[in-house]
Amino acid sequence: MSVKRFIHILLCVLMLVSVLTPTNVLAERSMLENISTPHIVLLETETDTVLFEKNAREKAYPASTTKIMTCIVALEHCQDLDTYYTCGFEAVNGFGSASSLLGLKQGYKVTIKDMLYGLMLCSGNDCGACLAVATAGSMDNFIALMNQKAEELGMTGTHYTNAHGLHNEDHYTTAYDMALLMKYAISNPTFREIIAAKQYTVREAAGKFEKTIYTSNKLIYTKDTDTEDNKYQYCIGGKTGETNWAGYCLVEAAKKDGVTLVAVLLGDNNQGSISQYYRFRNAKLLFDYGFRQFVSYDLTHYGVSNAFNIQATGYDMNDPNRGMFTAEVDLSSVRIAGTRDRMDALTEQNFTWGDPELDPNAINAPVNVGDKVGTVTLYLDGEEYHTFDLIASTAVSDKPVPITTPAPTSPIDGETPSGRRDVCNLTVSKNGGEPEYTVWYFWNNNLYTKDDKKNKTYLLFCDGEVFRTAKVPAVTSEIKLYKRVEGELGIPEYVPAEAPEDGESYVIVSQSKALVSSKKGRTLGAAALEFDENGNIVSGVRDDMVWTFKANGGGFNILSKSKYLHRYEGNGLLFWILIAILVIGLAIVIHLLVTSRTRKRNPRMRGKYRIYRM
Repeated sequence: MSVKRFIHILLCVLMLVSVLTPTNVLAERSMLENISTPHIVLLETETDTVLFEKNAREKAYPASTTKIMTCIVALEHCQDLDTYYTCGFEAVNGFGSASSLLGLKQGYKVTIKDMLYGLMLCSGNDCGACLAVATAGSMDNFIALMNQKAEELGMTGTHYTNAHGLHNEDHYTTAYDMALLMKYAISNPTFREIIAAKQYTVREAAGKFEKTIYTSNKLIYTKDTDTEDNKYQYCIGGKTGETNWAGYCLVEAAKKDGVTLVAVLLGDNNQGSISQYYRFRNAKLLFDYGFRQFVSYDLTHYGVSNAFNIQATGYDMNDPNRGMFTAEVDLSSVRIAGTRDRMDALTEQNFTWGDPELDPNAINAPVNVGDKVGTVTLYLDGEEYHTFDLIASTAVSDKPVPITTPAPTSPIDGETPSGRRDVCNLTVSKNGGEPEYTVWYFWNNNLYTKDDKKNKTYLLFCDGEVFRTAKVPAVTSEIKLYKRVEGELGIPEYVPAEAPEDGESYVIVSQSKALVSSKKGRTLGAAALEFDENGNIVSGVRDDMVWTFKANGGGFNILSKSKYLHRYEGNGLLFWILIAILVIGLAIVIHLLVTSRTRKRNPRMRGKYRIYRM
């Protein structure tokens, strides 16, 4: 391929990529640096990370973005937003024909809520003045509250002289301070509801005034008279502002994939050729850039474990789990945010858990699902990141928990059947055969198989040094099951169980001896165990004594090392008779063979060979 042809193909590919990739995804930092707006900041609110700034700490005039502070102060000091306020002279005092107004007049009776929407949607200066008096009794008192709030929020470059934003040389702020204010304001759900509204209808109590207003925020709503559509799907809301001195101003918030950003643009020249839409276009560029550079994940994204095994106290000694229960933390309640490169470089190994701090009273049985039992701290790269509540997800009882099992279809505690004590064989094999041989039932402290065709029940029992099966309950002793559980340090423990569970492993005990999977003729072995004063197995358990119960119909297959425990039909006398017949038959065959060979080789036997004399 020629170099010219290669370059041509490469250019085509680049052009195709540029066409297929949306412009807002390709918002590069260089594009942001070319924005002519004199004061800009882009802030990520979770970590207060400044993703882009330009003269963000320098003095600027806020114009009507002042009303963000007016709104939040009013919300925090007015108890009932449905309270009516009768407007005074402040509703019209000092506002010229060019002023942005809702249309309130002295004597109008409107709710605090109506004035808040008029303040933020159509930027009513009259609403700002009336809210100040309704909230604090006077404009001066309200201004004091505004400046006090600014100080609380760390807005060191801000000073207010009014509640509406009309120009005053001593009424100023910075882009960074406005970002701090907006971050705080959007934490108020009522504030968020107001700034997200596209329209609202104000109604005066006596019917003197009714007006439907629309937001001036082009990222939220495009009017029929607008020549551009700048709606932004991730926008939470914001506030516009404009005076001859402040220029075009905009404070916006947006959220995407758990990341919340605040963009502030102050000081666009509104006397020249810059369009009023310029600030909205640039806000979208800032947000797109920020969402590309900053991401947020919950901790499940990294596979961080959320479950902890906790040891309870005061539990019932027959508890099959020996007081162990599970407690979990809600990882979805916390997100980790940062630059994309940083977040994508993290793995599960960057996160470690500290030792749980448990409440002694909470872990003392009974423990119920949903109980808070303590706290645990997560560390990121060795530094404390977040402390979570530990919530119990399994329970622990301080009393025995009854375990009910269904009665078998053929009860064994009825009339005692007659017959031999040892009527079948017991063994283990990889193939257990038919269900009547391999499906075992546990009921009334007995393990048994059923032959429905013959209407017989065969019980497992310990007979000295071996385990057998019999169909006479009178000769058997009770069977006890000891469930295998994980103890401290992962060492297995064996605790009494009232009934088997599917998939669990048990030691089968009778007369203090365990059933062993080693064959002894037509029986299986029995091995002695040691028990403590509470009836728990202390020692003596080997692998060949542990049996796994797997549900099969109404009973269980019982396996040791993948071999089935089963009985099989057989009669000892018949077996030896067959062996004897086989031995006798074999002896006769051998005798005939030997006799026939000898006769052929003997030349003196008459009638068989002709004798020649020399």
